[in-house]
Amino acid sequence: MESNTNVIFEHIGAARVYNGTIRIDIKTMMAVIPAGEIRRLTERNPASIFDISDVMKKTDADPVGKAWITRSGKAVMISINGARFVSPFAQIKEMLNGERKYANVSTICEVRPLTATEPKAEVTA
Repeated sequence: MESNTNVIFEHIGAARVYNGTIRIDIKTMMAVIPAGEIRRLTERNPASIFDISDVMKKTDADPVGKAWITRSGKAVMISINGARFVSPFAQIKEMLNGERKYANVSTICEVRPLTATEPKAEVTA
């Protein structure tokens, strides 16, 4: 990202614990982080994400993305089919511990500030 780009987070869905997995409900799809991958995630390793509809059709579905904890440890980045989302890691931990029902999932939107342009001088003959 360029240094003059601001970033805003737009709420787009939620992550919930469901039968030992993390189910990610986003407006456009439902994805899942399997139980074995949750442990990888909490140990700060990338975890595979699967499309729920693929998993329901076949047990050997291919991952559609990855989730990982950011370097700062404050967020979980989620990449699904090239789209990037983010969830606060504190909310994910509380959700896994049963202290909250869900964690917010947001999309990352770049907002470029408007730059002032100087009007061009007119040339008269």
